Order: sequence, then C-alpha cells, then structure tokens
Amino acid sequence: MIPQRAVEQFLVFIKAHADNVNNSDFGMPLPDGSIGRVVPTLPIDAVWHAVLQHTEPYAAACEQIAGGFVHHIPILTEGMMDGTAVTFTLAALHGTGYRVDMEFWYGEAESCCPPNPPQPGNK
Repeated sequence: MIPQRAVEQFLVFIKAHADNVNNSDFGMPLPDGSIGRVVPTLPIDAVWHAVLQHTEPYAAACEQIAGGFVHHIPILTEGMMDGTAVTFTLAALHGTGYRVDMEFWYGEAESCCPPNPPQPGNK
C-alpha cells in the first residue's frame, strides 16, 4: 500500500508539471529537444507507476490538476544524474504553494527504466 504522504507529493508533482509545462523560461533541455520542467525521484516515480495501473482515476486526476493527461516518459539525462533537474523540480514544487515533504525529494532524480529506452514507434 502506498503511503498517503507519497500520493500527496505525487499530486504536488503533477501540479508543478502543469504550472510549468508551457513556461519557456523554466526548465532544462532534454535529448529530444524538448524542455524538462520537473522530474520524479524514485519514491515519486514508484507512486506514478502504481497510479498508472489505474488509468481512469489517473486520467481524471490529470485532467483536474493539469488540464490533460500527463504522460510518463522514462528518460535519464545528465541533469537528472547530477542533481540539476531536482533543483528545477524543487523550485517548481515550492511554486505550487503546497507543502513539499522533503523526505520524498531528497537526492538525485533517477530513471525507473534503462537509460533512453526505446519509445513506442521507434526501434
């Protein structure tokens, strides 16, 4: 069972994503040329994987919080490995105005998947 505090932090993460997804002045370049705004730590990514197994309530929560579905795109960038991405993420989390429980945001972000796994449609 996922602790309620972890789910709360995941929802703050989704809100931080929504607040910054279109902010051209915030974030860092990703390998595909897009801009990364927020990244999960391993505990938050574990929650993400769990909620993705329940697509209808996840999609509804995304719609309510972010205005649309938030896709999980497993990548691992240098910024994630060196902690830069977590710095951006923490700024975004605090910017939501919600409580940020640092127990879930300590350390570097890591990918839950192998570095740059194949994406659907690409071999």
